[in-house]
Amino acid sequence: MHKKLAGWVIILILVNVSIKLVWIFGVERGVQLAAGFEAYGLYYSLFNFSFVLSIVTDPGINNYLLRSVAQKVAAKENVKLFSLKLILSAIYIIITFLSALSSGYDSSYFVLLFWLSLYHVLWSFLNFLRSYLKGAELYKAETVFSVLDKLLLILLFIPLLVYEIALSSNLLFFALSQVIAVAMSIVCCALVLHKNRIHVIHLSKLKPDFSILKSLMPFTLFTFLVLAYNKIDSIMLEKMLPNGQLEAGIYAAAYRLLDASNIIYVLFASLFFPTVSRFIAEGKNIQGVVKESFELLMVLAIIISLSCWFFKVEMMHLLYGDKSSNHLADVFGLLMFNSPFIVLYYIFSSILTAANKLKALNIISGMGLLINIVLNCYLIPQYLAYGAALSTLIALVVAGLSYQVFYHIYFEAHFPLRIILKLFGFVAILVLGGYLLKYSNIHWLLSLFIFISGSIITSFIIKLLSLEKIKDMLKMV
Repeated sequence: MHKKLAGWVIILILVNVSIKLVWIFGVERGVQLAAGFEAYGLYYSLFNFSFVLSIVTDPGINNYLLRSVAQKVAAKENVKLFSLKLILSAIYIIITFLSALSSGYDSSYFVLLFWLSLYHVLWSFLNFLRSYLKGAELYKAETVFSVLDKLLLILLFIPLLVYEIALSSNLLFFALSQVIAVAMSIVCCALVLHKNRIHVIHLSKLKPDFSILKSLMPFTLFTFLVLAYNKIDSIMLEKMLPNGQLEAGIYAAAYRLLDASNIIYVLFASLFFPTVSRFIAEGKNIQGVVKESFELLMVLAIIISLSCWFFKVEMMHLLYGDKSSNHLADVFGLLMFNSPFIVLYYIFSSILTAANKLKALNIISGMGLLINIVLNCYLIPQYLAYGAALSTLIALVVAGLSYQVFYHIYFEAHFPLRIILKLFGFVAILVLGGYLLKYSNIHWLLSLFIFISGSIITSFIIKLLSLEKIKDMLKMV
């Protein structure tokens, strides 16, 4: 990778991780505690409801634009995409409210739903403008605009939460603040583009170009299916149970740490995808980079999952105080077992996308969504949020393993039996160590530190990790 790009990629990762962790654990968590689990559960359900449908606003247009700008496609062709996004955004708002009506949502929720839908529209437009920055190699500006909206919200909400000002518990104000923050980011980004003589809108070229939608449909379907089977749980919890808003709030609280850990995998995928795409285009063997990525991320995911499982009660009490419960801790502990299968998704779906195997991806993702919905219908009434977490885990296990199996079939790659056996041995050692620490008289934070440190050392001893493998992985950057 070019040194200039590599440097900004590293900065982008560090800035994103720092800001997003403060956002997740500082602002989102604080707002949930201030508003209450039940009220936040409704917000979380409506947010995910509008988020799943937001694929309508960007059925792959932003990625299409990024390629066009990078390849110096004529500006007059790109500006047609802006009017297309405007039309799709209007369609999205209509679809969202029609879906809300048909789903039986109370009309009193529609004001909040409107602001959340508008947020998703504006967020899509911000990413649209950021595609111009990426394509024009304006990496410094891209780094700023990747976190500016969250930074503005952090500066607003941290004082509100610290001083317990009433607005911090108002979820409508929370949604409206996000809309304003993204709108401000859009204005600033547009000014930067204008300063660099990059034109996004031409009044004479506002005729939308619908022709690209056909080529984008397979990827759009894949994105929608993945979004749906990852986000549908909170929606079904809120709709299926008498106390659905409370259970959705519990699910949101339990999901927060998984959401934070996913930042690592998302950022990895942003580096891994272009690497394997280039290898495939050049006819190079990808098995080496896949093997090393698989080992590194699976070790990380296993350590995260088991650390959270053994200390689930203590972690939830640390985050939520007297609002925590054994029910919340159980949901959290189960959800964290998704982590290794999320790794399978990011590694192998990235490879299959790079190889343009979208039909297989759509079949697997559709199967995952169907499994999740069917299991939710059976498990949620009996086990509440824990049932939703179990449904998600089963769906991800099936989908993740299916992605991996299809990769081995398509690329005729050897099944890594030796690595799998090592991973099972690694898990067995960690489980034994975890139980020994759990029932010792050591303070849980010290036990957690010992567990994580011992896990890392063990991974090196059994040669799942090595300094050479880590160096090879860093070469992607």
